[in-house]
Amino acid sequence: MVFDLEPTPTLTWKDKLLGDMVKSIVNGITTINLSCRIKKILFKEMEKTVVLKLLGRSISDVALHNRISNLWRPSKPFSLMDIENAYFLVKFQSTDDYDRVLSQGSWIIYNQYLTVQTWTKDFNPMQPYPLVVMTWIRLSGLPGYMYKRAILEAIGNMIGKVTKLNFQTDKKVRGRFARMAIYINLKRPLVSQPLVKGEIQKVEFESLPTIFFSCSKYGHTKEMCPSVVVMIRTRPRTQLTPIKIPSSSLSDQSLELELNILKSQYRL
Repeated sequence: MVFDLEPTPTLTWKDKLLGDMVKSIVNGITTINLSCRIKKILFKEMEKTVVLKLLGRSISDVALHNRISNLWRPSKPFSLMDIENAYFLVKFQSTDDYDRVLSQGSWIIYNQYLTVQTWTKDFNPMQPYPLVVMTWIRLSGLPGYMYKRAILEAIGNMIGKVTKLNFQTDKKVRGRFARMAIYINLKRPLVSQPLVKGEIQKVEFESLPTIFFSCSKYGHTKEMCPSVVVMIRTRPRTQLTPIKIPSSSLSDQSLELELNILKSQYRL
């Protein structure tokens, strides 16, 4: 019997790409196309990877690694990579750690909300913030007889896609509130006051900063909201009529007072 003692050579990425990476020129631009086989290999390597972004402030990779290590206390080490636009990629070794980070929360660092989302092939780091995030909401003041899972999920689905539901007791006010985790689209107006039985139900978004509720969109302050800017720009200008004030009949002090009144009236 003959044994082959030489180890089997490991294929490098260059070897793997042979025949699966095709270069071409389209409209004078050099392009590269990858085969479905190579795409599957690449996507396979991104399993158990999540995308992080701290809303409201920037943070270094070292500081973030230390914070989430203490916050998550994973069973196995994880790798962290900073990429464009203050995004981070975290790759877990443990499936349990991966699932727990996605399903639990909210995760708060420096009093700011840490978004955690599954990496997908559609993820674009050039977006200013994640398109879809999971956040926790509260339905305060909901009547006790409506604390039924089906009813709460129906209300939650008016706001986003419900992924987790639990009941809590607010010891500070000795009242009950429903708390649920939902996926919301930050590009769309946030539903903060849905109608339940014809009455407004208040929705509290936990740890989502910079929500301007005139348009209900994340990331809009009153000064920077496009809706307000458009309204201001399209508002017709007041037609001013020249008014002559005889200087001889007014003192300097009264003349200044009259001009200030006119300015306030015409918003000059």
